[in-house]
Amino acid sequence: MAELPEIELLRQKLRRNILHKRVGIMQMQNAKGEPLTDGAGIKDAALKGKAITDLHRYGQYLFLELDRKDILALQLGGELSGELERGPAHAEGGEEPRAALEIQINGQQRLRFQGTQLGNRLRMLDENSDVDFLTKLGPDPLMVHGEGLGVLREALSRRRSALRNILLDDTFAPGIGGIWTDEILFQARLRPDRTATSLSEEERERFLEQIPKVLDRAVRCQAKTNLLPKTFLTRHREDGHCPSCGGALETLSVGGKNALLCPACQS
Repeated sequence: MAELPEIELLRQKLRRNILHKRVGIMQMQNAKGEPLTDGAGIKDAALKGKAITDLHRYGQYLFLELDRKDILALQLGGELSGELERGPAHAEGGEEPRAALEIQINGQQRLRFQGTQLGNRLRMLDENSDVDFLTKLGPDPLMVHGEGLGVLREALSRRRSALRNILLDDTFAPGIGGIWTDEILFQARLRPDRTATSLSEEERERFLEQIPKVLDRAVRCQAKTNLLPKTFLTRHREDGHCPSCGGALETLSVGGKNALLCPACQS
């Protein structure tokens, strides 16, 4: 599953490899491997032959600027992930069919996205486009450090729900998925079902500080489990033991989704 650190790593890779290159054909297929001629509602003429003149990320959105004019916006996250691959824009032989979107780059590479609801995750933006969907997003959690935490601090003061639900809410901080939400709460030593209103001032600051700290560490470790510090919960999701006390990890349903925690270390 693609969460914020994985999306940021993809952005870094794309900036190194496709900036100033030209877009070729775009192809989309459904889960049966059948081609969709206009699945995203974007005409080939809007993309083909245009240079990628800039590339940015905000939350789980990637923005590819084309010919310094239009912008192709892709919403990743959840089950939708992306990768840059070599070869022509078609599925490799022998692969099980999956819903996919492929964008050819310079005829030698393909930007491939796999997941559900692909057509709803892709938008072409220009100066007249409605971008209300972006204004509803909270601050990018990888960009809030130091004084920038004040924005999250103010947003948290208006919340009353469980901490795990808050972290998964894109209007608070977009792009944080379940795995890194569990890690943030473990590093902050807070239960996922604790409510924002129940936090002391010290707990609130500890919670906020861990958001960019955990995500930044995940990016620096290439989001690879075996490269994370041994003190990270994520390294122990499979063995089921707390890296701090050695006790058994437990799952807890919060907002209809399962959270992983150490009942002894998180209070």
